[in-house]
Amino acid sequence: MNKDQVAKQFRSLKGQYIRLGNNIVDALKAFLDEKNIPYVDVYSRVKSFDSFYEKIDRKKYADPFENIEDICGVRVICYYFSDIEKINSIIKEEFSILESEDKSELLGLKEFAYRSQHFIIKLNENWLSAPNYRRLDGLKAEVQVRTILMHAWAEIEHKLNYKSDAQVPELFQRKLFRLSAKLEEADEQFIELKDGIDGFRLKLKDELETNNSFDLTQSVNLDSYITFIRYCMPNIGDFDYDFVGLSFDSDRVVPSFEDMYAAFKVVEPYIDEVAVDLLDNGYSNNLHEHPTEILGFAYDLLSVKKADLQEKVEPWRVTVFKWKDRLNIEE
Repeated sequence: MNKDQVAKQFRSLKGQYIRLGNNIVDALKAFLDEKNIPYVDVYSRVKSFDSFYEKIDRKKYADPFENIEDICGVRVICYYFSDIEKINSIIKEEFSILESEDKSELLGLKEFAYRSQHFIIKLNENWLSAPNYRRLDGLKAEVQVRTILMHAWAEIEHKLNYKSDAQVPELFQRKLFRLSAKLEEADEQFIELKDGIDGFRLKLKDELETNNSFDLTQSVNLDSYITFIRYCMPNIGDFDYDFVGLSFDSDRVVPSFEDMYAAFKVVEPYIDEVAVDLLDNGYSNNLHEHPTEILGFAYDLLSVKKADLQEKVEPWRVTVFKWKDRLNIEE
């Protein structure tokens, strides 16, 4: 088969390979969402004809459309190394696997080439009757699964144009080995960090739900603050966590839980009335939808002097002043 014949067949199949990649991407995203596995991106590409023909020429393939298995390539980029095995399990369960290879197992102790899991797949036969999968039977795709750090290394490695450590001038080999080791270590430490944060959040949740307890002496951070809100207002229901996060975006000093709780207990019997007063005075938010503002109002009421509230919006300031007077809270 000469080059013109190969080009003609490649053009006739290119649309099918594009559909194959798009459908695999859509399916993988649905599977990942179903399993609650976070990911950075899932995307596909189809080789250019020049790249395809260069590989034929280099490898001397007699049957290139059968021999070249990565005409369609799909990449799954996840956050954590621990998620790779979960993603691998999905691929093995949902697709027909022709080949599977863990690139990290092929590396020597000093090699810096990127690590990732590679699969050569076909669609399962029971998918092929669906309209969007028709005429895709027999087509292969390569699927690569990487963490975001693996992906970064692979992209940089590609720019350096080195395929192995043997190709790198000795002058630069040590630095490449060190960088590769740091990225691999970072992947491991991100898992440790994630597991630590998950454990911390679970401990807070268990103490609240099992013992209805909250340590008021602990430090204030986003996770402990969200748990504190539920401790103070167990019937609050769902609320906007992004809005809670805004409380930590400014330079202002966040009061202790002990001070916030003492203020909240004073205001707690009057929350409904305060919410109505704020709305009547023109405040834009309903306190019942923003529990952080309930705590903020309570703290301003009990702990902040009138003179220090001048930067607050007028409806808020007027309502705080009214309730200071009503509850006889001294400056």
